[in-house]
Amino acid sequence: MKSSKKMTSYTLALLSILPLANGFASEKTDKDFDKFLTTYKVNPKNQQSYCFTDGEGKVQGQNIDLQIRLASVSKLLTSLWAVEEKGISYRYETKLIIKGDHLHIKGSFDPFMSNEKMLFLVSELNRLGYTHFSKITFDKLIQINPNAQTHTDVYPLITRDSNAKHLKTYFNTESWSKLFKAEYDRLKGLAKKDRFVSDIKMKVDSVEYSETNPFGDITESNDEVRVLTMSSPELHKYLKETNVKSNNYSSQTIFQDLGGASKFEAFLADRFSLSKDQIKLYNGSGLPTHISGSRYDNFATCAIMLDLISALKDSAERQGKEIEDVVAVPGSDAGTFRNRLNSSDLKNSFVAKTGTLMHTSSLAGAMSTKSGFNFFGIFNQTSDITGAKAVQNEMVRSIMTDLGGPKVFNYRVEGFHAYDNNETVKNFDLDEESDLSDFSSIEGNLK
Repeated sequence: MKSSKKMTSYTLALLSILPLANGFASEKTDKDFDKFLTTYKVNPKNQQSYCFTDGEGKVQGQNIDLQIRLASVSKLLTSLWAVEEKGISYRYETKLIIKGDHLHIKGSFDPFMSNEKMLFLVSELNRLGYTHFSKITFDKLIQINPNAQTHTDVYPLITRDSNAKHLKTYFNTESWSKLFKAEYDRLKGLAKKDRFVSDIKMKVDSVEYSETNPFGDITESNDEVRVLTMSSPELHKYLKETNVKSNNYSSQTIFQDLGGASKFEAFLADRFSLSKDQIKLYNGSGLPTHISGSRYDNFATCAIMLDLISALKDSAERQGKEIEDVVAVPGSDAGTFRNRLNSSDLKNSFVAKTGTLMHTSSLAGAMSTKSGFNFFGIFNQTSDITGAKAVQNEMVRSIMTDLGGPKVFNYRVEGFHAYDNNETVKNFDLDEESDLSDFSSIEGNLK
């Protein structure tokens, strides 16, 4: 979804994003906003904000500089930070170091170490001939959450003990319950044919945490030690899944891995000359943060959000992708848009992220219209979430109409797997005719 008006210097834009323009109220959309707020009884008016860029890149709207709570729209900012710091094609790499019947797992803070990822790992080891380990050790960078792919409101407590407990479960197939066996079969059924082994068999005697690699500083496979790497899908697929499902766990894990709130504050100041008085993220998900008994919410302004969503689009394109590779496309992607803004006339014409808290409802993204490429945000600070969503739905159409109507872009939905379902990297000691594997030797084809 390329913009017809590209920035002439991305570097300058990154160093200091200037406001797209002063706020000018579009007479038609302004009247519509007032009408919809009245119709759906969303109050108070001075706490409601909307904005968008017109065909000339000027900001239109009401209360565009009002400090607004972001809720899960925060995930767009986590996505921007991630693609800039790690790169849109970055892969989390989990190292498996094997000596005899001892397996050591070196993590990478992968945010999707879920049932699917871990059961795939066990399956792949089975495929490579491993059925028993006397010991499994793991480091502090592995973070196992069986439910990582499902929405979570409260960030789970993940400890060394919980990691050990989960590893014992995954690696002892004889102890699997009927329910757990059914989960394995379900995931096998979702995968490509023969991606998971059918007759899985694995056993481990003991599992424990290890501060360091027990085999020393191993940099390559040798006669005694085998080093394998399980690579994740590219980062944009993780971010896409996070934004489509509004996954609080994965977004916060990515945010923490990047350095957390203070590092994000420095990122905004360095790249965009924005201060913590203008925009503040306490976390990467948009959920409330409680500090010393007081509640704090992520905040920004509508105008600032347009700038940063524009930067996300630029960053994706600069790295060979599109913004729809990172953000949900209503009408095609389900997730939070399963029951709204999914009509055929709007399908594949804009990307957006929703946000909902007890007293906040937000919607922001980018539109492909007859006037070009436009960014928008609608932020309602009210406890009437149903009314707020109705206002937002109406305003999307109003803004689209004001800009000449939607211009459809090519888009195809791709399924998501926590493991890479497409990459076929040969295992280090398999010959050309052997089966392919997602594992690669450290001395082989690592990027």
